[in-house]
Amino acid sequence: MVMSRRLYSWLAILFCGLIGLYEVLYVASLLLGGPRLGPAQWVMFPDFLTPYAAVRAFFDGKLATVYGNIDLFTEYQNGLFADRFPTAVYHRPFLYPPFWLMLLLPLGLLAVDKAAAVFFAVTAGASAVESRRDPWVWLAMATSPAAVHTIVSGQATFLAVALAYGGLRLLDRAPAVAGILFGLLAYKPQICLLIPVALIAAKQWRALISAALTGAVLALASLAVFGLQTWLDFIEMTQAIRGERMHAYVTEVLINYMITPYASGLGIGLPRSAASLLQLGCAALAVAATWYAFRHFRTGAARTAVLLSATFFVSPYLLNYDLLLLMPAALVLYRRGAKTGFYPLEPLVYAALWVIPTLTLGLSRHHLPVAPLVIAAFLVAALLRLKDETRSAG
Repeated sequence: MVMSRRLYSWLAILFCGLIGLYEVLYVASLLLGGPRLGPAQWVMFPDFLTPYAAVRAFFDGKLATVYGNIDLFTEYQNGLFADRFPTAVYHRPFLYPPFWLMLLLPLGLLAVDKAAAVFFAVTAGASAVESRRDPWVWLAMATSPAAVHTIVSGQATFLAVALAYGGLRLLDRAPAVAGILFGLLAYKPQICLLIPVALIAAKQWRALISAALTGAVLALASLAVFGLQTWLDFIEMTQAIRGERMHAYVTEVLINYMITPYASGLGIGLPRSAASLLQLGCAALAVAATWYAFRHFRTGAARTAVLLSATFFVSPYLLNYDLLLLMPAALVLYRRGAKTGFYPLEPLVYAALWVIPTLTLGLSRHHLPVAPLVIAAFLVAALLRLKDETRSAG
């Protein structure tokens, strides 16, 4: 039994180490222009360029285009990044709330490459601070396939990791502080949809009130900076993205990167209405799983894993880089299983979760969108681990 536990630990180290080494070399080859070690990237940090353009639009007196006219804002980006885009882009909306734009304003004082470096240093640094008690977990997460997709796309998922895990860790000891972190997490609303459900189920009223107040303060601050019209334009844009143009953008550009039941339904040829019903049914199960975990079990890695994996069944618009949210919890649960014993096929679930951010690209192109199945298997593993965690705590 001892040898078996050690073997599982060494297999995990070897697995994460080899993949991590490759991912570091791959990113280095993209940044330095060396021999290509993986898929080509059409432009580096494309999802950072859009918020950077929104910040520059503010300083250039063109804030009204950011939320008020997607075509003009896209045209502005084509001019701003003419030396970066290989061809003109046609639909690049800034889909984040105005308070996120407000928090990003200091980046507009820097050239784009320096701004990107600061952006990644701050977001990755925040996740490192949150993981300081277990730096090996952070190192494995930071070199995972999900982290690579976060970096090459230019997303802020490292920050989401820091805020989500920090808030859940502090929930019992400092609920007001946890609520502040959850309120900040609303910069990307689709990944905090289940947090109110979790807080209500756990009867964490102080955290819930703190999160709401934090969101309100951020909204009022951005209202003071940008004015009421910016918020009205943002609200109108969020309603417009449900229309045909956004649907076309999803099916033509994003579909291979999306990892939700809705996208999977579209990928296998379901009509839009059926894909929406599939997403709705999965969302109901996700809410039930979150309520069960937070009503009946104490704080721990398994409960965190339930909440974060269930999140991928609520919002229809989550992409492969968002899977970085699951990696720290997956590492902790794997190590726990290596010590106490695994459920059948459980190690394979963690291995599949680790590589699915990259595999989903090729599988989706062949109409095999299996990412939701892998996430569902991880959710089941987390639910099974809830009682084990309670027994070990007792």
